[in-house]
Amino acid sequence: MFTSNPWGDYVTILAPLIAGYYLFIGLRFYGRDLKAKIARKRIDSASGPRPQQGLDVPDPPIPSSLSAEQGETVVSSLEDNDKSDQKPAAWQNEELFDQVERLAAHLKEAIEEAHEKEYGKQDFILLLQMTLKEYPALQGAPFQTAINNLIETECAKYGSIHLREEDKVVIWKQG
Repeated sequence: MFTSNPWGDYVTILAPLIAGYYLFIGLRFYGRDLKAKIARKRIDSASGPRPQQGLDVPDPPIPSSLSAEQGETVVSSLEDNDKSDQKPAAWQNEELFDQVERLAAHLKEAIEEAHEKEYGKQDFILLLQMTLKEYPALQGAPFQTAINNLIETECAKYGSIHLREEDKVVIWKQG
């Protein structure tokens, strides 16, 4: 029943309990910060392709009413225009795409916070407006649909607030 070294047994039992407690507290209260820091390191690392984080931007559509020959002509003329223009399309702009990735991470955190604090619909819309106001270059950009889809997906994930199309238009209005 008694051991020769009770303090050794005490430390053997107490050390994992204390470590587990601090791990729980750290993850509970600083988990979002740790995730953001890890995500920032992944984005900042220049090795390998960048993750798109669910913001797929499709290539411009080619009308289906064109014949195969006309479609090839349109595609080749689009490629020639891309080569002749020095400025890449907005969805190919690296800085703009970086801003979209930062906005996506910021929106995910904001929507999670709104769910945790049980924001009302008007407060939630105001939060989204303030968040989007921090990224003025994305106003009217081709990424707006992708960002709206991200907002809709995140809202559906938590299920607390659902936005109509009119609300999404209001979110993007400057004012």
